[in-house]
Amino acid sequence: MDATGRRRALPSLTALVLAVVAGVVLALVIDIVRTGGPAGWLARHHLAPPYEARGERHDIGRRSLYLDCRGEGRPTVVLEAGSGSDSATWSAVLDALAATTRTCAYDRAGRGRSDPIERRTLSHAAAELRALLSTAGEEPPFLLVGHSLGGAFSRVFADENRDEVAGVVMVDTFDPDLQEDWIHPLLGALRPEYEAEVDRLRDAVSIVDSLDWPASEAQLREASLRGLPVEVVVAPRYEPRLDEARNAEITAAWEAAYLSLSPGLVRRTVAWGAGHNVQIDRPDLVIEAVRRLVDNSRVGGG
Repeated sequence: MDATGRRRALPSLTALVLAVVAGVVLALVIDIVRTGGPAGWLARHHLAPPYEARGERHDIGRRSLYLDCRGEGRPTVVLEAGSGSDSATWSAVLDALAATTRTCAYDRAGRGRSDPIERRTLSHAAAELRALLSTAGEEPPFLLVGHSLGGAFSRVFADENRDEVAGVVMVDTFDPDLQEDWIHPLLGALRPEYEAEVDRLRDAVSIVDSLDWPASEAQLREASLRGLPVEVVVAPRYEPRLDEARNAEITAAWEAAYLSLSPGLVRRTVAWGAGHNVQIDRPDLVIEAVRRLVDNSRVGGG
């Protein structure tokens, strides 16, 4: 091809590339609209929207912790992230909850924008969170929302600050005590495998979150939510190596396990279509659960 031919071919190639890009962008826009907007599209693809850090670090004595509080009203929602996570994990629900009531996300010691931590227990972390809220001027009643390991932190905090807590939302939480007592006896030949996996998770959170886990799990077992309203939002659970009857029995056992935390005051929702990060995959269900407890607190004068 001579120079003239090459000059003629270049604009044609550019036009083709631009047409392809335009087509991809148009398809993406249509897909976003069909899924209800950017938030719905991100959730469908298991992605969290970008987190805009608006919080501040507060000195609680031995260290400074990061706290991001938005919105107005009571109760004050406190978001507890899972193992290895921080306030950014709540980006899909933070502003929606803040439109309803005061909502605070924070970074535990050793995570995100907070200072490092020495080895500690769930009870130590609960005391630091209470100190952080007090230092920042955030007032009770508090509504705890815990994801994964954050559920264990939330359960201990609620027990140790009972008079200041309006309820707890458990988002696909790490509950080795419930699993060990209620589920493992139903697993038959699979029990050793499940027990080994829970032990692996115990070791992981011990390392990642600088937790004395044996002492922490003892605190978790002693913590009581009785008398508090509890919302449980869980990802679907199914063991394909067991038959339908045994899976149904396990589902019933999970329901009973959660109900035992606060008899008569527990509502359980299965987050169909979600993986472990329910707050990202099905933020709508987390928002609805929190709003139910917010409304319950306000009707009750909390």
